[in-house]
Amino acid sequence: MKYAPMRFDGMSLRHNPAQLSISGKSRIKEYASPCIRADSTSLGAELRRISGEGELSGRDCIAQYQALEQRQQSQKRAKLILPHLQPLYAYLRELAVTAKPTDDVLYYRFVFIEAQSPRRSLPGCAYYVTAVQGESLWDISYAYSVPVERLTALNPQIPYIDDLNRGERVRVC
Repeated sequence: MKYAPMRFDGMSLRHNPAQLSISGKSRIKEYASPCIRADSTSLGAELRRISGEGELSGRDCIAQYQALEQRQQSQKRAKLILPHLQPLYAYLRELAVTAKPTDDVLYYRFVFIEAQSPRRSLPGCAYYVTAVQGESLWDISYAYSVPVERLTALNPQIPYIDDLNRGERVRVC
């Protein structure tokens, strides 16, 4: 099975990373006392960290890397689309070349840090959003914390969850 390539901020990488790691932690506060038994409290989840290694290939591999580098230097959050996962918004925190580039291959390492969603859902029923270019039901699901299954049930007019037209209205609740 062939998966869609990794994308960040509208830039499509031709090859998916050879290694990909996604880690998330829960913040737990532990309480201990010599007089009473120990206890703990959940303080919520930390933002996920997405790291990996891959290769950029083709005669323009250095230009591809420089385009990623510009996105990192812009320090803005953008949509990150990974194979097998729901899209998320992230910052490109680290980017490094891991081996001397050849004429047509450059090996690199990256670290993304998940960002909070740029949009929040509003309470109430029959709330609609307008899709922007390149957006999918997965993106809207993530942005509004609504399961994609719920969005497909609310929007039977949308045949493919990965393909929304710019300006298409999507019911969120």
